Amino acid sequence: MIWFLTVLIKGLSWLVASLPRGLQVFLGRVLGSFWFYVIPIRRATAIENLHLAFPQWSEGKIRTTALRNFQNYGCGFVEFCLLPHLDEKRFKKLFVVEGRDILDEAMKKNRGLFFLTLHIGSWELMSATCAALNIPLSVVTKKFKAKSLNQVWVNLRVGRGIKLIREEKSTFDILRAIRSQQAVGFILDQFMGPPVGVKTTFFGVETGTAAGLALFAGRTQAPVVPVYNVRLSDGRIKIVFEPEVQFLEQGSIDRNISFMTQRYTSKLEEIITKYPEQWLWIHRRWKPFRQ
Repeated sequence: MIWFLTVLIKGLSWLVASLPRGLQVFLGRVLGSFWFYVIPIRRATAIENLHLAFPQWSEGKIRTTALRNFQNYGCGFVEFCLLPHLDEKRFKKLFVVEGRDILDEAMKKNRGLFFLTLHIGSWELMSATCAALNIPLSVVTKKFKAKSLNQVWVNLRVGRGIKLIREEKSTFDILRAIRSQQAVGFILDQFMGPPVGVKTTFFGVETGTAAGLALFAGRTQAPVVPVYNVRLSDGRIKIVFEPEVQFLEQGSIDRNISFMTQRYTSKLEEIITKYPEQWLWIHRRWKPFRQ
């Protein structure tokens, strides 16, 4: 099964890489529109989440944003197929980087680095650009339930120079990476309940968010730099590094974790508000937080 999926993805990758960028984007939008209109899995979830986050929006704006959101997923799938072909030449043609000076200043502190990031734009393709940017990156990640699919996905990412850290028992690997002055990425936009999550507010609604980033940031004092990517109208992808989120002491470890996790969550909310059509609205982010 792994062999079959690998061959299939390599074939798709070769086909997608041979297309002009404009045709890649068009194909992605067609795939996303087909998903939205013909196989509407998670369409209701996306629309419900958009209503919850933006109650002031009209129904027309909600549905238009939802459609563009599904087109974003289609483009993301097409771009995922580019992973084996993401060489330096393609990187320079496809990506534009904003805020590289912010990243350089954070790295000069020689304390390692945490990336605060989220599922927005072409997130899989962005994570593979660190080699081109000379950033030694490890990402705290989950596993797919389907073992064959998970193995193919892992192989593609590792092949682009990404080190993967499993969520389960990840403490040692995270601390080792930080002490080696590497970067560790935390994707903090998904629901996480107790005991590893803390109660937060996201778009004015109570939910739960993983506490790991705040815990490690407080323990190591490594800078936390928000980073994300968005797809531009001309087909390029912009990677954005924003100013470090300062760690603010609140008097105790528990209060620090709760306060800083909310700060990180609010930063992600700010980013999503700028580019709502490109975030992962099909995720059930607002589950009840039961302690």
